[in-house]
Amino acid sequence: MGGIIRYSLTFTLEMAGVGLRYWAIVWASSPFFSASAVHTLAIIGAVGPPCYSLLAWVGPPGGNRMMRWKVRGRTPTITEQAILAEAFRTLTNRGITPPRFVYTVDQPDLNASVIGHTLYLHRDLYASPHLVAVIAHEMGHYHSSDGRLALALHRLTIPGGWLMVSFTMRLTQVIGSLLNPIMRLLNALSYIVLRIEIAVPAQIGQFAQYVFFLGLIALVGGIGIVATTPLWRSHIRQREFAADRYAAQHGFACALTLFLRQAQLDEMNLPWNQASFHPSVEERLAALQPYLTHSSDDGVEYAASQPSC
Repeated sequence: MGGIIRYSLTFTLEMAGVGLRYWAIVWASSPFFSASAVHTLAIIGAVGPPCYSLLAWVGPPGGNRMMRWKVRGRTPTITEQAILAEAFRTLTNRGITPPRFVYTVDQPDLNASVIGHTLYLHRDLYASPHLVAVIAHEMGHYHSSDGRLALALHRLTIPGGWLMVSFTMRLTQVIGSLLNPIMRLLNALSYIVLRIEIAVPAQIGQFAQYVFFLGLIALVGGIGIVATTPLWRSHIRQREFAADRYAAQHGFACALTLFLRQAQLDEMNLPWNQASFHPSVEERLAALQPYLTHSSDDGVEYAASQPSC
């Protein structure tokens, strides 16, 4: 329930960017289209992302189209499909229903995530003995509201919005570096002629850059997420613990413990935020400890030579 309340607040704050986006579309498209076409396009562009976000809760299964393009997911190869089939058999025997959609992300690490009704597995995970344990954890997100919540948050930003903001910010940095020698020259001339030294504190420049960055996010969508980022920290931590419990309750406590001792499962974090809100490995291992005593893990996905939990 906490996730829905936070999402509602995020969604409300996100509406502040709708008017700005409407005005920007009208301004950019008015030289090329008729007045009726301009306003139609502006309305679609302004309210489209929020409406699309709401569909993550009540609409058809998602996370397998735009998100697939965003993370560059691909269809698993024949070999990967065979590995998945074996893993899903193990999960089904433990009472876990497999996901509706599965895609591979060509990233060289042991990671996975659930967005909407779609499971994304990083390439190296297929060769790991920890695959089933990781999928069991992800199914904890899948069979709760976590996947739909993640999809709803991602949909608040227009497709390609992150690339647009990233490109614009880099362009401003390049322009700033080109203007820097000119500003130094003007500063030197003003001192020579007027005996006035123009000094702009670095903090002002950084603040102006951050305000410009927030303005761009408001245009492409996501300002509500940025504004409520501190509120999501505790929720994301608790949902990770809940997914660990889900895997442990289905007999994967030992398997997940072995995985966490060797790798960090970061998954996809909050949009527009590079920091990880996940619990530390030590905290997760401590939370799994009570399940190890009564674990029913038979080690299907591990060789007999694996160390004990």
